[in-house]
Amino acid sequence: MSERFDFNEDYMNVPAAAVDADPAQTMRELMFRVSKLEQDLANQEATAEGETAEIMRDLVSLSDELNGIVQRWGIATNAQEAALVRAIVGLGRKLQQILAKQEVKPLAVVGQPLNPQTCDVAANEASTAVQANTVLREIEPGYTWKNGLLRKARVVISTRPGK
Repeated sequence: MSERFDFNEDYMNVPAAAVDADPAQTMRELMFRVSKLEQDLANQEATAEGETAEIMRDLVSLSDELNGIVQRWGIATNAQEAALVRAIVGLGRKLQQILAKQEVKPLAVVGQPLNPQTCDVAANEASTAVQANTVLREIEPGYTWKNGLLRKARVVISTRPGK
């Protein structure tokens, strides 16, 4: 059997605000607030992604500079130069690890037909060895990351001689 209802229990006053409340209007207001919060969150996520992309572009530029220094240095002629080159290479490796953790990868564009979505043409070079509009070399490598294209490659493309 169920418990007996006791008529001697204290009466609870209902607040006036609860009596006059419109639950449907309150739900609409809550839903509006939720949608506003979702929109603010989406805007903050987009801003954060843009700021992160800018940092990643700066890091890949730094990495490119370090690679360029090592390539231009050539063969070290004494122990001090060799130690300096090893330190630069070590710094470059650490930077590459940071970029790999963020899923930053270089674009493979050399030898491929020009793709304007991933490459900016920096120069043209006449060539009969490959088809026109083939990427001959990179001036600045391009990169992708987990959110898409990070930086376009700046490239030299082939053209037909006399054009």
